[in-house]
Amino acid sequence: MTDDPYNPDYEYLAYIDESGETGLRNVLGVDASGSSEWFILSLLLVPKEEEVNLPGWIGEMIAGSRSKQLTDIHFAKLPDGYKITVTNLLAQKPVRGFVICSNKKNMRRYRNVRAERMGVKDWYYCWLTRVALERASHFVWRRSNQKFRTTKRMKIIFSERGGLRIGQIGAYYQWIKRQSINDNLYLPWGDVEWETIHPLLIDKDFHKNLPGLKLADILASAFFAACDNKQSGPCQPEYAERLRSIMACYPHTSSGRYSGYGVKLLPTFSKAKLSIDQQTIFRRYGYPLQLWQKGRHWELPPAPWERERGPV
Repeated sequence: MTDDPYNPDYEYLAYIDESGETGLRNVLGVDASGSSEWFILSLLLVPKEEEVNLPGWIGEMIAGSRSKQLTDIHFAKLPDGYKITVTNLLAQKPVRGFVICSNKKNMRRYRNVRAERMGVKDWYYCWLTRVALERASHFVWRRSNQKFRTTKRMKIIFSERGGLRIGQIGAYYQWIKRQSINDNLYLPWGDVEWETIHPLLIDKDFHKNLPGLKLADILASAFFAACDNKQSGPCQPEYAERLRSIMACYPHTSSGRYSGYGVKLLPTFSKAKLSIDQQTIFRRYGYPLQLWQKGRHWELPPAPWERERGPV
């Protein structure tokens, strides 16, 4: 990594998008009306050398739809047939996907007073990004040390959303980092590989401006469609299931586990109290078993006869 403190180098891009609503006051599934039962946060990890190819991937998806009216990709607005096309195409790309699927019934009217005292207004969103980065940073740390024999960084790019302030997110991460350094994490089940993150490599942009955010939207929206049976119609797991080839698993082999790593359900499978149709996508990705704690599960070596999956 470069020693220039004002121009830090990176090897991966982490595009973060979402589907659903963060509101916790009234939640569907508990209340007759309110914000979405689910909030899905996606992180799409792209090698730096593939960044130049992203516009072409979006163009390929638009062309694959064979629609003269379609000029951009916003997954939730696509007809079902087009959704199959874009998920099939995304599944072929050299990327890795992570999703945090938060069923908010147990979070209804919860307050994080400690974070609020720190001035973190959107603590729930910040917390879910932390959970995603615990997994993505571990992936970057492990893969970069395998490939480059040193730890590389990722550039984190958030999709613009109302009230999102990069300074606030950066301050939240520094707060969590201090807890980590002092071995005093309030939630000790996982930790970020902090070497992979630099404060100057955290940014945001509008979905319409960056192809990488459009791809992250496909990931988030596909899993929202798989989980939600209240706002978007019956659960449709087929789109998210088509993305299996790009979802991160650990170990990074054909027998690696997705559940708890590339696909993370909050709360646990038993505590989420999901309907049968909501359970489908999680069972197909390995639940109710899941990877859980860094240092206990995430450092399992692959079997000696297995090769790691793909170039990413």
